[in-house]
Amino acid sequence: MFSVLSRPAAQAAPVTRDPFSLVDAMFSDWVGNRAAQSLVSRARLDVIERNGQYEVRAELPGAKKEDIAIEIDGASVSISAKLNTQVERKAGERVLYSERTHESYARSFELPQAVDSGAADAKFEDGVLPLTLPKKDAPKSTRVSVR
Repeated sequence: MFSVLSRPAAQAAPVTRDPFSLVDAMFSDWVGNRAAQSLVSRARLDVIERNGQYEVRAELPGAKKEDIAIEIDGASVSISAKLNTQVERKAGERVLYSERTHESYARSFELPQAVDSGAADAKFEDGVLPLTLPKKDAPKSTRVSVR
């Protein structure tokens, strides 16, 4: 059995009124709560079983390697990341309006068999996180003789 859970992080408090808030309010009924879910829906996850291991491919556009956390507990795997985007200001510029993005997300899934967390391998490049999770050997049954 394979199961996936996605949950958006809590939203930040709304900013004080600005000249664009009326436009934002006009579209809020139409868009609804999509902003909180946008990162979760963009983070694609593929899990493949091949050659005695699981291969996970997570697309994390805009994330940085140092902001990604992977936790493995038996057959349970959790991947989380934070995204912080800020625009650099150049000398002589006067900022009239600026938006920043502070998002985070978490993906958790349960694999059919426990994995060897010590032999797990992850590499993050170009917004893609390939994760190799070797399966743990299933405990072998032993026969006990009765004395």
